[in-house]
Amino acid sequence: MPLPDERACTKCGETKPLTKFSKAPRGLYGHKAHCKACDAARHQAQHVPAVVDEAAKERRYTQHQTGLKICTSCGVTKERSEFSKSKDGMYGPILRSNCRLCCADQARKWFRDNKVRAKNNRHRYALAKNYGLTIERYEELLNAQGGVCAICGKDEPNEHGRTGTRFKLSVDHCHDTNRVRGLLCQKCNRALGLLGDDVDLLRKAIDYLERK
Repeated sequence: MPLPDERACTKCGETKPLTKFSKAPRGLYGHKAHCKACDAARHQAQHVPAVVDEAAKERRYTQHQTGLKICTSCGVTKERSEFSKSKDGMYGPILRSNCRLCCADQARKWFRDNKVRAKNNRHRYALAKNYGLTIERYEELLNAQGGVCAICGKDEPNEHGRTGTRFKLSVDHCHDTNRVRGLLCQKCNRALGLLGDDVDLLRKAIDYLERK
């Protein structure tokens, strides 16, 4: 069915060429029901101009010129080098409102107040960075092994010396292909590593242990 050359706008009621209507895959004839002019007028009426904080703008410009900045946490005027970059701005990089020392204090406080979440975040980050694993995939491997080491069949016996928290099973992978083989306790994982993942050397070790 050929497309019509024109149609009536549902907003202003005027009949206009089809080229005066914006395209819309789900609309009649593949175009919007209201024309571009009515569409632009609606957007203009709904537009809320951004409020420019002239004081903050002037303050950033002054700080950029003097090379100094006031930390909003401790209130101390410091060199701009004492602040981390947030993003690029009109007069150069926009720095964080808190100095590096205050940011570090806030981070330490967050880690103290959110120990479990912080621990899980570190574990998730290490899995993704070192092995390309998600926490869900790690749990799948752990459940498939019955929650124990894939070699000795025991849980991880080692604990953190300061907190007493038991370590999670380590991810064992092939150093040549980076393929994840399974989850091992630290003893089994270190044993494979110390023997260089060498199958022949492992067999010799077994023969040595089996000598009468």
